[in-house]
Amino acid sequence: MNINYISRNVGIALVFNAAFMFLGVLVSLCYGMDASFSPLLLSGVITLAVGFFPLVFVKKAGSITVKEGFFTIVLTWLLVCVFGALPYILWGGDFAVIDAWFESVSGYTTTGCTSLSDVESLPHGLLFWRSSTHYLGGLGVVVFMILVLPYARATFGLRLSSMEMGSLSKQNYKFKVAETAKIILTVYVGLTVLQTICLVIAGMGFFDALNHSMSISATGGFSTKNNSAAAFNSPAVEIIMIVFMYLSGLHFGLIYLSCRHRSLKIFKDPVIKFYTFVLIGSVAVTTFSLLAGGTEKNFLTALRHSAFMNVSAASTTGFANADAQHWPVAAILVFFYLAFQGACSGSTTGGAKVDRICVSFSSLKARLKRQLHMNAVIKPRMGNRVLDADLTGETNLFLVFFSSIIFVGAILLSATGLDLKTSVTTSLACTANTGLTFSSLSSFGNYESFPVVSKIIFTIEMFLGRLEIYPVLAFLVIKRWK
Repeated sequence: MNINYISRNVGIALVFNAAFMFLGVLVSLCYGMDASFSPLLLSGVITLAVGFFPLVFVKKAGSITVKEGFFTIVLTWLLVCVFGALPYILWGGDFAVIDAWFESVSGYTTTGCTSLSDVESLPHGLLFWRSSTHYLGGLGVVVFMILVLPYARATFGLRLSSMEMGSLSKQNYKFKVAETAKIILTVYVGLTVLQTICLVIAGMGFFDALNHSMSISATGGFSTKNNSAAAFNSPAVEIIMIVFMYLSGLHFGLIYLSCRHRSLKIFKDPVIKFYTFVLIGSVAVTTFSLLAGGTEKNFLTALRHSAFMNVSAASTTGFANADAQHWPVAAILVFFYLAFQGACSGSTTGGAKVDRICVSFSSLKARLKRQLHMNAVIKPRMGNRVLDADLTGETNLFLVFFSSIIFVGAILLSATGLDLKTSVTTSLACTANTGLTFSSLSSFGNYESFPVVSKIIFTIEMFLGRLEIYPVLAFLVIKRWK
């Protein structure tokens, strides 16, 4: 095991986290040195010291193996979550150790579940830190590594970027690894800045606009308000959030190419077409069910709520502008599917990814055609691209794994005393990293009252969903590798 290489790269990730902690300190100063100043400052110093230690005292090493790549990415995520919990623990308040760990994991995995019953009681510095964990987790620690490690691009960068983004998203990028990282960063920051400006123009305060923009770009869901987007009660704000939640769910590489060539050919991509049509159909079904069931009397109100909630569920962002707890069953099932599906690979979203759903449907279609035409050579296709057997096999296997984790998680959660609806919806919310549930929690609920065992299960599911299962499974059996 190349300990030197692993420790140095984990150190770089911690240094980036320390930098955002110090930004939180500056935010605290801007608001009169609020109660988060000391916790963030001390956490930043500790994290920076631990991160700098291997960079100063550990020598650079050569290339690494795939095994060491898996080990590095999983260890990095674990450690940033541990150090990310320090500001919550040092601040105290409503944060017990398990709640601080839960909040940290939920932030970095961009799940957006919270253990807080009163988010608005947090000082501004800590609110900014919560959004920062989304921002860091959404972009992925690996992107920072690729950008700052030019000597690792040919080995470490290539392998870890595949682990982080998945094979599906890698296929659509026609750039080298370092250039890919820069493209992701450009689109990511660009969406955040543009969205912040739009929200401020729409009447939202700068601090709230920045925090919500960071959460939406990361498709996270942490809000500065207890009632999420509903607290602003502004159609203009909600429309802006809908647009940027949708954009944040698209493939960042295709967004970059679309802007670079000033073309809308992005919408000819079969995956994006499928994603868009599913969203339009979901909004139509949900709107009709709200009106038919008597939940909403006004068409525009029903459309406003259904559009926001559907895009939030599909992009796995998790913001809410209405309480869906008592919505019709048809609307809940639509949300359930959208959360499972997620958005496009190559974005910051969770879920199984639209790409995998499209691949699975294509392989099923090809299979049915072969049943009708026994002697024909028919291969699954997406647009003009023929899909090879390895890709379709890996995709279908992932969907089986993904569904199994949700199912097993629901069983384990029910064993802790949760009812069926809560067990299933929270298991999906954590595995798909959407954070949006439709049980007794309501759309504005929190996880404060859940048992400690349940919270541990939730965090495991968040990790599995964010790292897309395989790196974690490989990490657990790493001793058996030769």
